[in-house]
Amino acid sequence: ASNPSAGTTAKANPADSGSNIDKLSADNESLHAELAKARQQFRVTVGELDLVKEQLKDANAKLANQAGIDLSADSAGQATTLDTVSIEGVVVGRDKNMVRIELPRAQLFNANTATISNDGKTLLDRVGAAVKQQYPNQQITLEAHAASGLTPHDDHQQAIQQVTALYNYLVGMTQLPANQLSLASKGNNHPRYSTASEQGREANQRIELIVSPETY
Repeated sequence: ASNPSAGTTAKANPADSGSNIDKLSADNESLHAELAKARQQFRVTVGELDLVKEQLKDANAKLANQAGIDLSADSAGQATTLDTVSIEGVVVGRDKNMVRIELPRAQLFNANTATISNDGKTLLDRVGAAVKQQYPNQQITLEAHAASGLTPHDDHQQAIQQVTALYNYLVGMTQLPANQLSLASKGNNHPRYSTASEQGREANQRIELIVSPETY
């Protein structure tokens, strides 16, 4: 016997389709309502944060006024500017808000070695004493600079050895705190003097003490 229902296709119920559309429409409206609510809450939160910031700003201003402290931007900038120090026989300059103390390597070490000469020790004693007095809390970086001659790699290696010896001397003999000092090697990438002459290339062989306004 044949099955009368075989090969037939079920027809969609218009009532069911309408119900699904109504449900999707209701869900869409609900999502829009939630989104509007979230946006409103965000605006309220931002407004509250701005109000708190203003209240903190006013409170800080009142406290500073009572203590006689100037919190203006100009005052803050002046507070981070270091004074330069005068050291006999040493070039000292300013680089933005930092101080650079320049030490020619030839005046510190025996020729072609990492051994500090007697004259170098005398010079470092003066530098150490001046730094301890003028910059007792500042971070200081010892930068080694090599020449740009025919054997820059060899000079670079010697510069690293020399700046390490200088660090050990400043910590061991002049009593500068070890955690106040850090080491850096710049190779021959930052010449300060002309490399066209032998005198300029020799002057570029230097160690610089970079004094930062930041404390350690």
